[in-house]
Amino acid sequence: MKKSLVRVVPLLFVICFALACKKNTSSSAITPSLSFTATSQTNGSTAIHFPNVVVAVQEVDTLHSTLISGQYADTSSATGSISIRVIGDTTGTYKANAVLVTYVDGQGNIYNSSGDSTDEVTITKFSKAAGGLVTGSFDLTVTGTPGSLVLAGSFTAGFLN
Repeated sequence: MKKSLVRVVPLLFVICFALACKKNTSSSAITPSLSFTATSQTNGSTAIHFPNVVVAVQEVDTLHSTLISGQYADTSSATGSISIRVIGDTTGTYKANAVLVTYVDGQGNIYNSSGDSTDEVTITKFSKAAGGLVTGSFDLTVTGTPGSLVLAGSFTAGFLN
């Protein structure tokens, strides 16, 4: 009994070590990012980057929609956020009235989309597994009290199940 135990314990240790190494090297961590350029006719272009990004599928009445939300960390002194909602829950290009956007700039000004025919959100990868990769790009026009902005950028996030 002792001889077989002496042989099994080192073998179990090697198996556990191999599994731990395999788990660490095969996992590809997703670095969430939502970056875009906000361009206005009066103020020019400003680059914006939100490090906290969430993508989730939600039901609105009987409609499936996908929410792409970007914001700063709670511990950050920076303010602002963006919420992009598309009517659908798969890869593809969503345009005009299928896109709803709310953007809050660093001064607290609120901008909303108006279903402009040039609004476009393209989701290129959409893994619906928890933490799965979701990527895409957007080109949107939003309007608020200060005027209109054109937002053009991209996002990478893990899917929130």
